[in-house]
Amino acid sequence: MPTETVHSDNWLRRGPLDLIEHEHQVQAQLCDSLERIADDLPDNVDRRLCLQVIDSLQFEMPLHHRDEELGLFPLIEKRALPDDNIHDILARLALEHATDESFASELLESLEGLSEGKKLKNPDMVGYMLRSFFESYRRHILWENAIVLPLARARLTHEDMDELHRTMATHRQ
Repeated sequence: MPTETVHSDNWLRRGPLDLIEHEHQVQAQLCDSLERIADDLPDNVDRRLCLQVIDSLQFEMPLHHRDEELGLFPLIEKRALPDDNIHDILARLALEHATDESFASELLESLEGLSEGKKLKNPDMVGYMLRSFFESYRRHILWENAIVLPLARARLTHEDMDELHRTMATHRQ
């Protein structure tokens, strides 16, 4: 995990929005990994891949959500114009964060068993759950990339970016 912190710090030095954009790429890779696990059920699952996914679901995803909800989203709401109509979108994305984290916690037990080489009692159900999660999460990432990041780049000031940088750095301490 220390290499992830160093890697994250390098991206944060480039700029907080660059780090968020990079994390979206990492999350897209997480979705690809979840899809691979679902495709490989029940007997060909890569145990190390399961461990990587577990780490990402437990640590990286919640950290990213904190960055957005406590850092980025409030700044966008502060700077948005009435025509941006962003309040409802940000509220929806925050709700999806909570739902995704809850769903991820339900997946962890199965992923932990798979990482230990255990057989699943119901691999079809786990495959369905994995697919439901990564399909929803991919849509979520697309929304943030298509709407939130462009609006942030257009509306946030240098002072806002400094504040976002400080917030994100605090989350990584």
